[in-house]
Amino acid sequence: MAQVVRYEADSGVACITLAAPNSGNALSTSLLAGLRQCLRQAISDESCRVITISAEGTDFCKGLDLEEAFANGRHPDPGFLKTFLDCLMLICSSSRPVIASVEGHVTGGGVGLVAACDLVLTTKDVIFMLSEVIVGMIPALITPFLLRRMASARIGYLTLSTRGINAPEAKAFGLVDEVAEDGMETTLHRQLQRLLRSSPSAVAASKRYFNRFGSGDLQRQTEMALEESLAWVEQPEVIEGIRTFSEGFSPPWFYKHRRRGHV
Repeated sequence: MAQVVRYEADSGVACITLAAPNSGNALSTSLLAGLRQCLRQAISDESCRVITISAEGTDFCKGLDLEEAFANGRHPDPGFLKTFLDCLMLICSSSRPVIASVEGHVTGGGVGLVAACDLVLTTKDVIFMLSEVIVGMIPALITPFLLRRMASARIGYLTLSTRGINAPEAKAFGLVDEVAEDGMETTLHRQLQRLLRSSPSAVAASKRYFNRFGSGDLQRQTEMALEESLAWVEQPEVIEGIRTFSEGFSPPWFYKHRRRGHV
């Protein structure tokens, strides 16, 4: 089986690459398990100073793998959603800074993955989109991490409008830290140089300190998020609608708006 997440470590930098471009790096059981394993490996490596997360293909991450999660009309495995939360919490709690190096579109749960990172670098052509309500989901799992970067009104707008925003607009929203005007390789190299010149203990202490001033108790927020998500997908009509969408058909909530004066 092809490796869906790659791990490389060199000169104090642990590079984690989402390597399932054919699926748009969708959050499948295997990808999440691989990501969690790589994050744990980096965190346990005493020589690691910085962690980077990047991806192959035109999509950085398309979000939840609906076909796998809702195959044959079944409920998603609670362990599957818990693994996703574990990954996000590992990023937040890591004493090492985690950089999202985003070169590809980001949708749904992928936006949560990016938001959990300490530094978010993107190329100019990246589009971010919260598409959950289109497919019949709610962005409960990722909201605690989005709130670390954006005001709740911004999150509400992105959720309800389902409009994709480009990298400069995402930067204005607070989701992106730097748009790589000089290209990702150059921008990432500059940032790695800065971090590798910084005191590891001071960086770790800064992360802990900043987390104390976050949007509340992240552990409790994620517990509530998991409860809300599981309660939502327990509903038979939700499961059926999402399954219909994942199979390429229009779910029952699709409705076409007709402009006045137009036939």
